[in-house]
Amino acid sequence: MPREFELIDWIAAQQAAGGLVRLAAGDDLAVLDWPGGELLLLGVDQVLDGVHFDSSQHTPLQIGRKVMNRNLSDCAAMACLPAAAVATVALPRGTPMDYARDLYSGMKEAADAFACAIVGGDTAAWDGKLVMTVSILGRSGGIAPVLRKGARPGDLLCVTGALGGSLLGRHMDFVPRIELARTLAATGKVAAMIDISDGLSRDLSHICKAAGVGAIVDAARLPIHGDAVKLSQRDGVTPLDHALHDGEDHELLLAWRADAPPPPPAVPIGWFTAERGMWLDLAGQRRPLDPRGWEHSF
Repeated sequence: MPREFELIDWIAAQQAAGGLVRLAAGDDLAVLDWPGGELLLLGVDQVLDGVHFDSSQHTPLQIGRKVMNRNLSDCAAMACLPAAAVATVALPRGTPMDYARDLYSGMKEAADAFACAIVGGDTAAWDGKLVMTVSILGRSGGIAPVLRKGARPGDLLCVTGALGGSLLGRHMDFVPRIELARTLAATGKVAAMIDISDGLSRDLSHICKAAGVGAIVDAARLPIHGDAVKLSQRDGVTPLDHALHDGEDHELLLAWRADAPPPPPAVPIGWFTAERGMWLDLAGQRRPLDPRGWEHSF
């Protein structure tokens, strides 16, 4: 049966000092050299078997990539550069060593694409299903973090890609929009931003709440992914509703100052209002847009 410290020794051998990392895994804490004058951003995210993935269908490489990419997408949401990450895993008892190594390899593959070093973590085994958590450290890198609260009435509501139907596979295989986020933020025109993880309607409500504004979504302008159409043919839910509420698209939803159009691939899909609330504009007819999407039930 695989032993915990055998896995830990293997993981430590995958890590090395370099860049910001003065001391990688091996001691109780990693040691980083932090650039003077830069802001430190910190976030954490977890994935659960049966909620965020299905271990009977998805490979350990896919699962590892997803848990890391979810955190990297949070970096994109605030236009920061990922610097380092730590990860924890609670493995079901009896998990083969090769499976555990593939989980790590998936995380590392995703992190390496953005020069984000994995510098430590923790391992455990239990009688439950697979659980993984990643905590990520980001740095501002010369661009002020974009917050949710900056949206103002009159700002354009924009999205960076087509939405809906991610459950058909894209939720396991997406590329965080870090480079695009920083390019957009560098213009000084992005007033607020979030990545679409819980669904457009749910995540838009977070911006509206933080900024004290309302929003109108123009249904005719909303880019709908082909996967939303395919899923609609299976479940009878309209492609529009899939695009509004499915989530895990991990595109960027942002407020853009209205004095100039946003550069592609960002496209306007509505605007922010002084009146609180959210509405969907359907050919000139407005109806309330409820924040549905994903929310854990405790």
